This record gives sequence, C-alpha cells and structure tokens, in this order.
Amino acid sequence: MKLKKYALVAEIFGGLAVIIGLVFVGLELRQNTLMQRVTATQTLVVDYEYAVDLLAKDEAAACIYVRGSNGLDNLTGIERYQFFVMWFHLLRAAEQLHYYSLEGMVDQRIWRGFQRQLDEVVRYPGVQQYWELRRDWYSDEFQLFIDQIFERAPITSSVPLSEDGCEVG
Repeated sequence: MKLKKYALVAEIFGGLAVIIGLVFVGLELRQNTLMQRVTATQTLVVDYEYAVDLLAKDEAAACIYVRGSNGLDNLTGIERYQFFVMWFHLLRAAEQLHYYSLEGMVDQRIWRGFQRQLDEVVRYPGVQQYWELRRDWYSDEFQLFIDQIFERAPITSSVPLSEDGCEVG
C-alpha cells in the first residue's frame, strides 16, 4: 500500500514539474518574441534612416528630393531617375515596416510615429506622381495602405517644400 502512495506522490510531483516546465517554456518564448520584435524594428528603422541619410548629407540629392516632391515637371530626365530611385528605397523600407507591423513584429509605438511621417510625405505632388507610375512595384497590401492615406486627406494638403538654395537642372 505504501508503494502506491509513493507512486501517487511521485506522479503528482512529476505533473507539477511538467507544468512548471511548460510555464518556463512559455516565458522563454514570450521573451524571445519580444527580442525578435525589437531586433526587427531596429533593423527596419536603420534601413529607412539610411535611405533618408543621403538627403541630409548630399545637397544635390536634397534638391532633387525637394524639387521632385513639388512635382516631376521640376526635374530633368536624370534627376527624375534619381528621384524615382530615392522613392523606391524609401517606400520599400516603408513597405517592410508596414508588413512587419501587420505581423506584430514592429513595436506599434514606433510604427504610429513612422506612419504619421509617411502620411505627410506621400501627399506631395511629385510623390503622388511617382506612386501613380510605380505603385505596381509594391505589394497589394501596401498599395491599399498608401491609397488609404490619400483617402484620409487631399493630396495637396502637404505644404510645398521650399526650393531655396536649389539650382534648377
């Protein structure tokens, strides 16, 4: 009879050990998910900052960005190409942030701030022109996301960027 009692006690302790082990695994998974989210956010933000950094360091690139944002007619042929490459990189980084945000891998506080910035800059006339010509280069989900930005406020709602200091062509 004693042996059965010991077996029952051992079974109870074994069950408790399994439960404690599962709780520990759950906590580890949660911590791992958080670390993945932080890493993904940092990586994507750095990618976006790298694309924007060129504009701050290169006056000619900044002028192309400003004049192009005010309308594609303000650019020469080669400048239009450069403007398109700039926006391809900027919007590709934004698309990745959007995707990872939908997947829950980007901290929503970071995403909301980024989204507010994007809401403004994609409304510039030249960016709208770029989008009309190149929207099919992006995922269906991102196209819908950008289209919703345009629906929330008129495209002309952004204040034109000052072209002071930029030589034409």
